[in-house]
Amino acid sequence: MILPTDSAESLSCHFQMKRIFSGFLCFLITTTLLYGDGLTPREEFFENQVRPLLIEKCQECHGSELQESDLRLDGLAFVLQGGISGPAAVARNVDESFIIKAVLGQDGFESMPPDEPLSHAEVAVLQKWVRMGLPWPASDEPVAPSLGDQVAINKIAETHWAFQPIANPPVPKIEGRWETWVANPVDAFIARELIDNDLQPSPAAERSVLVRRLYFDLIGLPPTADEVDAFVRDPRTTDVVVASTIEQLLASDHHGERWARYWLDLARYADTRDWQAQAELRYPYAYTYRDYVIDSLNEDKPYDQFLREQIAADFYTDDPAAPELAAMGLLTVGPQFRNNRVEQAADKIDVVCRGLMGITVACARCHDHKYDPVPTEDFYSLYGVFASSKTADDFPIIPTDQPRGELQADFEKKLAAKQHELLQYKKQLRADAVKELRSKLPLYVKGFTMMTLEGKLDIRSAISKLKVVDIAMTPLNDSLAQELKNNRWKDDAVLGPWHDGLSLSEAAFKKQRPALLEKWSRDDSLNPQIKRKLTSTSPKSRAELALAYADVFDATLKQWNGFKKSHPDAEVFDDDSLEAIRVRLLGREGWFDLDVEKVASASRLSGKGRKKLGDLEKAITEVEASHPAAPPRAMTVVDLEKPITPFVMLRGEPKRRGDRVPRQFLSVLSDGKPKPFRNGSGRQELAESIADENNPLTARVYVNRVWARYFGSGLVESLDDFGLRTAPPSHPDLLDWLASEFMRNGWSMKWLHQVITSSHTYAQSSDANDRGLQLDPENRLVWRQNRRRLDFEAMRDSMLTVANSLDRTIGGRSVKLSETPYTHRRSIYAYIDRIELDPMLRTFDFASPTASAASRAETTIPQQALFNMNHPFVAELAREVASIAADESSMDEQVEKVYRQVYSRDPSPQERSMASAFLTSSSGTVATQDQVWQYGYGPLVVPENADDPLAAFSPLEFWTGSVYQFSSEFPDPVMKHLRITANGAHPGRNDDFCVIRRWTAPDDGVVEVSGKLKHARDNGDGVTATVRSKSLAESFTVANSETKTTVDRIPVVKGQVVDFVVSPRSTTTADAHIWTIEIKGIEGEIADSAWNSSADFQAPPPPPLTPLAQLAQALMLTNEFLYID
Repeated sequence: MILPTDSAESLSCHFQMKRIFSGFLCFLITTTLLYGDGLTPREEFFENQVRPLLIEKCQECHGSELQESDLRLDGLAFVLQGGISGPAAVARNVDESFIIKAVLGQDGFESMPPDEPLSHAEVAVLQKWVRMGLPWPASDEPVAPSLGDQVAINKIAETHWAFQPIANPPVPKIEGRWETWVANPVDAFIARELIDNDLQPSPAAERSVLVRRLYFDLIGLPPTADEVDAFVRDPRTTDVVVASTIEQLLASDHHGERWARYWLDLARYADTRDWQAQAELRYPYAYTYRDYVIDSLNEDKPYDQFLREQIAADFYTDDPAAPELAAMGLLTVGPQFRNNRVEQAADKIDVVCRGLMGITVACARCHDHKYDPVPTEDFYSLYGVFASSKTADDFPIIPTDQPRGELQADFEKKLAAKQHELLQYKKQLRADAVKELRSKLPLYVKGFTMMTLEGKLDIRSAISKLKVVDIAMTPLNDSLAQELKNNRWKDDAVLGPWHDGLSLSEAAFKKQRPALLEKWSRDDSLNPQIKRKLTSTSPKSRAELALAYADVFDATLKQWNGFKKSHPDAEVFDDDSLEAIRVRLLGREGWFDLDVEKVASASRLSGKGRKKLGDLEKAITEVEASHPAAPPRAMTVVDLEKPITPFVMLRGEPKRRGDRVPRQFLSVLSDGKPKPFRNGSGRQELAESIADENNPLTARVYVNRVWARYFGSGLVESLDDFGLRTAPPSHPDLLDWLASEFMRNGWSMKWLHQVITSSHTYAQSSDANDRGLQLDPENRLVWRQNRRRLDFEAMRDSMLTVANSLDRTIGGRSVKLSETPYTHRRSIYAYIDRIELDPMLRTFDFASPTASAASRAETTIPQQALFNMNHPFVAELAREVASIAADESSMDEQVEKVYRQVYSRDPSPQERSMASAFLTSSSGTVATQDQVWQYGYGPLVVPENADDPLAAFSPLEFWTGSVYQFSSEFPDPVMKHLRITANGAHPGRNDDFCVIRRWTAPDDGVVEVSGKLKHARDNGDGVTATVRSKSLAESFTVANSETKTTVDRIPVVKGQVVDFVVSPRSTTTADAHIWTIEIKGIEGEIADSAWNSSADFQAPPPPPLTPLAQLAQALMLTNEFLYID
């Protein structure tokens, strides 16, 4: 319904107050101008609206320090006194107040402030202040608590809008000409504000626009032309058609895909951890969390349950394979901060507090929150929750709908093979460690004394000073140190004296030494070898005692080695005393019975060890992450056996301990009296507190974010901070009504989508009008719909959709968007690398996965346009659209088909004419990119009768995504290992099948060539590389060596080629090599240009675009395609 326009001079003061308060609240709080009780409503208007405006816009030139034109505006007396032009303001007389004339630039006054004139809304605030009689608090002094003054902040928080209980306000009764515009309560609340501010809604969007809006907002995909036609031509009323379409789209599995992406931004979802040297960076099962979110949204899981499961799913099920266990990915897919548990806990606190409740608790880590009622004790109470739980060591397998069939056996075989490789490597490490200990035992016992008994060395200094190795020293030292803490060997015939002496402090040993020596000399049960050594050496210190043992043990090992040579079948000594020592060294639980895992862990100390172990672990992860039959696993969290009682870390420093605090919920959300958590870590109680219907933040924050997705901005402008610095909502009653009804309707997310999208408010046109722009330029009153650009996911998915290329499979492992051949899966399934984000995602404002993000920045940069114009992915899809249209018989039908595919509508007569003219006048195809380098093969020796010595070149046709080779089979039955990579290559079976990297000169001049050729294989006889052009052929040979490949001057003309040829020598074994070639222009038109064979390496150019494909691509570059409206 279109309403008549009523004339009005300005917005009502009611709305102006809200707008200006929103604009200046951040300034108010930042300067801690928080005002106490006792102000009249007129004075509150001054403090909230006028004083911030005067401070920010006026008092720099008209304050206590500077008074231009003799005018001060920092006190009422000064305002009334005025300056050289007289009183700055006259109470209740706008026309006579020169401050109003100055800000409007009227009556000869220069517009003030000169650099940035006030907005219409700011002028309206001053006008209202004058009309009110210039109210100004008598004290003229704001109550200004210091930053972090929690007593004062809590007093203010008592009345802060976001911390008040969620009300269920009555729906406004709208009558008269507005009545038929109100389709549901959302419209009633919007209408009330519009009426109060003399505004009217925009006309309803055309049906063709509205259906496109619904499709993009609810499923993130464009409607087909047929779906648009059906919607437009449906004879039922628009409200009925809209309701039917909403029901259909909410029932689509693609709805969950669309809205899950927003949630994944909040969850800082990624498929990798943050960087850590030699660590396995991939999260092979992160996708199960993403799929959990999609499935939950599709099944309309109640939002409170959705939240509980993500924090504590393990507390809500006894099924060890319950699918909802994947929900705990919220806590496990984040950054790892190089395994810093304090940082990990802080990250989780931020996700659950700011991400789920819009409160910035992480700001209270080092001190009480500067602005909000969050003492630092609250931060550490929650820290205790997350520090009392950890990521599970073994992730449970969860059910999947994905067929596995015959692939299951292949998966198990490949996984077992990689696990076997790792186990064998660890066993070899252990064998090497034992061998090292057996050959140098006294040296390692000395290391133990210096590291554990004397504390003189750490492991790195021990390795450096004593020349011990990590895989032997660390496990032995740890084992011996642990043994001293128990009494297992206290009465042992071999190790009893070891325990007696070394379990004492050095001072205690020296004090008790006479008694110990006496005891050992009289103890007939002691091993004779040990007793003899101790009585003969009388150790004077613990170190001497340990080294005495080392001498006995080393001698015994040597005797055992000799005994085995003469008695190869012997399994024991024939001497009982020697056998007892041998067992303590080589037997089960002996000194050399090293734990395989501890040895492997010790190997990580060195970079080489970390890399080897990491490579083997990555190989297992690769199978688990990429094999189609790998079972999904939930990335779960488990509680520690004994939860911690955290202490406050003073200034955030773990070594500076303050008071201990209980694990409990936020005090501001617990009436100041939070109850300590009792159940394990407290995760379940935390989840219940967040999802409690009495929590004033959770529902408000969520409905505000959903509203923002549909309208471009929220009812509350901040989407992730509802603290004291955030202005009240533009429609507080609507926010509370949505939140309360959301909970009353079972926390149904689909109910929320339905009630918003079925409103006439949502259905408005996005076209602006002068009146609305003048009175409400930011559209805070929602007098029209906001025009919104497609985000990256919707844009890419739309391109795939219009090309009939979208893979609509729901769920599954992540895919890399920029790898060729390009995946056709929906963008939500993109592989998110936290360290090296995909280039497509980086270009289009993708939310950083390093922290929770409630919204994305929206930029317009050249790279975005270049992507749409030049990227091979876009060109590929343009060809697909063209191929669909090419099936039509006439040019006119082809044009119509392209338009219907891309725009979901018929072309207008003008568009039809222009497109036909373009297709008719086009001279042919255009290439999508130039290719300086080519990759192929050919003979080393070109036939003498050849017209062109460089003509013998055949391109390598098969591209794997990273390698050029002869065919999809590798090694190829004919060409064998012939291939070219970014950094090197491997020639074919003889000189007739050399690999050739061909460079074509783009202009005339002279170039020089440099580079390095490397062959690093022990076997084989190396390769020969030749730089070949019409004027020269210069060769270089390497065999398990490297050499520079320099050619000083090569004259070239545009289009001339230079071949970089690599041929095998007498054998073709192990001919893989690395050759990085650098070409630099030094004279002529080509001067100062440079090329690098490795950096320039790229996929083959796509086929050229036909005129029809050019037309399709052009349409995909337009605003009609890239914007929702």
